Amino acid sequence: MIMKTSFVAAVVAVMSAMVTQAHVGLKTPCSRGQPAAGCPAPPPGSSFDYDINSPIGTHDSIGKPICKNTVPYTTRKVYRAGETISTDYTVGASHGGGHCQWALSYDEGKTWVVIKTMIRECLRGVSGGDKYTIPVQIPANAPSGKATFQWIWNNAVGNRELYSNCADIEIQGVNGGSISGVEPLYANYGPSSVYIPEFPEANMPDNHEAFAKRKAITVRAPGSGPGPAPKPTTTTKPAPKPTTTKPTKPTTPSKKPNPKPTKTTATKKPVKPTKTPTKKPAKPTKTKPTKKPTKPTEAPNHNKHKHNEYHSKHCF
Repeated sequence: MIMKTSFVAAVVAVMSAMVTQAHVGLKTPCSRGQPAAGCPAPPPGSSFDYDINSPIGTHDSIGKPICKNTVPYTTRKVYRAGETISTDYTVGASHGGGHCQWALSYDEGKTWVVIKTMIRECLRGVSGGDKYTIPVQIPANAPSGKATFQWIWNNAVGNRELYSNCADIEIQGVNGGSISGVEPLYANYGPSSVYIPEFPEANMPDNHEAFAKRKAITVRAPGSGPGPAPKPTTTTKPAPKPTTTKPTKPTTPSKKPNPKPTKTTATKKPVKPTKTPTKKPAKPTKTKPTKKPTKPTEAPNHNKHKHNEYHSKHCF
């Protein structure tokens, strides 16, 4: 049993050494089929990929699927949103460097969003067998859930090829979070793909303009619901409603009471009582005292006539 185990380990070591003689492959996080030490065993239905550093296609033909190995791993390394992954690679030949992209998917590779792009300088100057590390940060608003981490490389020198590996990870992020960015560019991947020529020298065209034309996309974890992007829209929409209606209503009553007291002419009412008291005292002073004293002077004259009439009637 011990001899069998040691024999398998020796075979794995030899095959791993053979891998380093090829091109480049993603080692950390452990990509699917990665035979390097420390990576988990492949799930049922798959096996170690001892040619993991080889390309998945050229501009003439497509050789392998985008992730190269399609069976997801059940063992996943956990990362936190906002954490930086120190990606590591097995380098056999760097082919003068080139363009690299790193992307995430939450639906098993149906949709991808790029989280980092490196133009021209990726793997440049790296020799076979060298340790090569690139830091790649997971977005701070990345959703929580199982995800697929993808590395994509278009080499600068040699055949017009595309390299890609995928690693199965888990992200502890934001519930209902989302990642907005662009879709990956799979250049030199079949005759209908974008063509990137060789660019061994710095002044040679590398078609980096094609990366600026990548389509925008927003990725969410399945079943996580809407991300935080629509929430501010619900809070901002009711905000203008109280501001537009409430200030207009108090302005209208403030204008109505102001003209009413001014139109009632508070000055005209006190003017009328001032005119009436001046006319009433003037009438009794002029007419009443002059007519009343004349009447008592005429009253004794009538009595005299009545006495004479009585005397004349009785004397005859």
